[in-house]
Amino acid sequence: MLLMTVGMGIFFAIFATQNTGLVSLNFAGYTLSNIPLYLAILIPLLAGLLLALFFHLAKDFSQSLKINKQKNENKNLKKDLAETTKSAHKFEVENAKIKTENGEPDDENSI
Repeated sequence: MLLMTVGMGIFFAIFATQNTGLVSLNFAGYTLSNIPLYLAILIPLLAGLLLALFFHLAKDFSQSLKINKQKNENKNLKKDLAETTKSAHKFEVENAKIKTENGEPDDENSI
């Protein structure tokens, strides 16, 4: 990452030294005159990169919130499943006990 940053810095420095001509920018009735060409190109480029970074971070944050919500939901569902399994086992034991008291034969399919 550091090497890439240094490489881009060198690229921008070479670009800036070779494009020092002055330009005028016109937009929506406003005029900015005598701006170096490299600034007219590099400032919007950097602004676009920062904007893209902001949107990427916002998307990352949103996804991490969704993931945490789903993890909590998964944990609650596992807890509910454990309680339901425990309850079902308790009812099967009770059922087997009642059947034994009533003299009914054992069910081969029960747990």
